[in-house]
Amino acid sequence: MASTTKQIDTLDLYADPSERPSALRHLAQSLCTCCKMNQHHDDFYSSSSSMASTAKDECNTRSTVTNLTVTDMALREWQDCGSMFDNVKRITIQVWPKIRCDVIQRIHLPAATELTIQTYEYGCYPASLHDDPTSLPNALHTVSSQLVKVTFLELDIGNYQTKRIIQAFKSTHDLKNLRILGFIRCGTDESLDPSSIDSNDEHRIQVEIVHGKPER
Repeated sequence: MASTTKQIDTLDLYADPSERPSALRHLAQSLCTCCKMNQHHDDFYSSSSSMASTAKDECNTRSTVTNLTVTDMALREWQDCGSMFDNVKRITIQVWPKIRCDVIQRIHLPAATELTIQTYEYGCYPASLHDDPTSLPNALHTVSSQLVKVTFLELDIGNYQTKRIIQAFKSTHDLKNLRILGFIRCGTDESLDPSSIDSNDEHRIQVEIVHGKPER
């Protein structure tokens, strides 16, 4: 039905491309998109530029999706989806059981200004960090250098890792447009040192924290 829909603003994608490659191919075609996948998924688009160009040429309009939710399971199969959703402004990545920077940076959405990383809504317990927290800014810069707001939602992070993430984002020179950094129910409490939030450096970032444990 996507081919007959005049405008799609929000798309929630909870599929594993390796399980339903043909269905995702048809969805991509209907949304006037193209996607580069791992070579072993023969049912999906070839990663060659000629195939991507042909798919684009067959489309009469550009994708109208501006809000995209995708799981890390889907991202593991994607090499690049920047051309797939080139109008996305707000991206939500649902992860479980751990946040992996090498998976997150597979998604390239240069127009995105807001990004949320949260525990997969059907996960059994909160997602945690797999990599050093200081590697997150570089990974998110790969997603989009235009990010204005980044939110971590219901992750098992805690005070110490939250502090390190804040320091990493405030010291990065990659995300120059970032103004808001949020932590909502990520296992922090009132004992989090306020000095890790306040800063007088040139890169002013407003830190918003809602203390509490993830609701999982």
